[in-house]
Amino acid sequence: MSIRPTSSRVTSAASTRVSALATAITAPPAGLGKGDSGPKVKQLQDGLVKLGYLTKAQAATGPGTFGSLTEGAVKKFQAANKLPTTGFYGEQTAAALKKALAKPPVQTPPTQPGKFTKPAVISAPSPNSDSRNGTDIDTIVLHHTGSNNGKGDLAWMRNPQSKVSANYMLDTDGKIYQLVGDEKRAWHAGKAELHGVPTDVNARSIGIEIVNDGSGKTAFTDAQYKALTQLVGYLKQEYKVPANNILGHKDVAVPKGRKDDPAANFDWNRLRKGIGG
Repeated sequence: MSIRPTSSRVTSAASTRVSALATAITAPPAGLGKGDSGPKVKQLQDGLVKLGYLTKAQAATGPGTFGSLTEGAVKKFQAANKLPTTGFYGEQTAAALKKALAKPPVQTPPTQPGKFTKPAVISAPSPNSDSRNGTDIDTIVLHHTGSNNGKGDLAWMRNPQSKVSANYMLDTDGKIYQLVGDEKRAWHAGKAELHGVPTDVNARSIGIEIVNDGSGKTAFTDAQYKALTQLVGYLKQEYKVPANNILGHKDVAVPKGRKDDPAANFDWNRLRKGIGG
């Protein structure tokens, strides 16, 4: 049997390659700012969506329009790439975006539920902790830090005067910092209850702070979701945490409404799908 492609197959294959190239997302030229509109802004939004700095839903509110959401996404991208967070899409930002979009996607096999390993963490000890007094871990509580400054957030939780901490903090680039060992009680939940029952949530939970200003407009990054999925998946597996005990601070804080984290734009469905429930 001949394996030489027919002319129609060659044409079809070529068309497929051309189509793929035509739909590739690339960085637009520099020089875009708030108030601009047009196809170049749409191209910028597509790039930010691909990299996880802007959600599709956010982009859909003003496709091709450089508004507050796009400006916030640009600032988030700039912060993650150690650029001045001006919100203006200038030469440096354009170069960084071009480089980021040119990277080939990392092909990783999906992690099977029950097969999570602890992800790499950076040790950043905080003195703000005490003993769990023998209480078993059965809950995971997610927070947003309330700012987009991971360095500052980390320093604050390591400051004895702050009297706050978490077991882990996830920066915008996906790096995971461990401030308090799992065996210790971090100070993150405050006055709280679990499913309506008053309890010492800090003693029975792992607290995870995600660097995000909590405005509901600043996207949690793709790198954060990937790292969080691995971390929460591991913790859920390691401590046999029930799925309904993986909660946000707003779900446990007392009185109701005292806290609103993680922000409304946090994608719980993505996390739950990633950890297998």
